[in-house]
Amino acid sequence: MSKFERYKNETGTYIYPHKHCKNCGEMISEAFTYCSECYTKLKEKKKRKLFSRKTKHHNF
Repeated sequence: MSKFERYKNETGTYIYPHKHCKNCGEMISEAFTYCSECYTKLKEKKKRKLFSRKTKHHNF
């Protein structure tokens, strides 16, 4: 069975291979994990977290 044959249901209609975004549930391509909107939000959140990291000051 090819990877495309498993997407046919009993009525014979073809269901395009897809996944759902881990964050919002939107239908996306199989190659992605997040939709473009959620991916942008995650990148911004990660960028802000890196810049807000506090450095430790040692008092000797």
